[in-house]
Amino acid sequence: MVPAFYYGGWVYPMLLKECRRCGQLIPYGSTYCRVCAPIVDEERQARIAESKKKSNRVYNQGRDPKYQRFYNSADWRRLSARYLQDKGYRCEECGAIATQVHHKDPIQQASGWEHRLDYNNLELVCTHCH
Repeated sequence: MVPAFYYGGWVYPMLLKECRRCGQLIPYGSTYCRVCAPIVDEERQARIAESKKKSNRVYNQGRDPKYQRFYNSADWRRLSARYLQDKGYRCEECGAIATQVHHKDPIQQASGWEHRLDYNNLELVCTHCH
């Protein structure tokens, strides 16, 4: 018997196709059956996570370990969190929601490195202003 749906007193045959994963008949417009859909979604999420990890590894290879250690340090995390809270999470340039604590004097310069944990060398900026 062919699946059908009823509309306005008439019987219409339902268009069917095969599930891309298991071959079970499913309504046209769907890609996977109810059993395969969560499995395929989980596999997709795993591929995305692996791709992000690979991308981060490649990106981090070009970064100086000295600065990576600094930005991952407990001292920097405490200082930046305190600065965020003190400034009310607002960009000092435009007043939008801020996401980044930025050094006014870049830490890649000798004078900036000396003042890397100086509260007065920081400013709070949004992504657009950064």
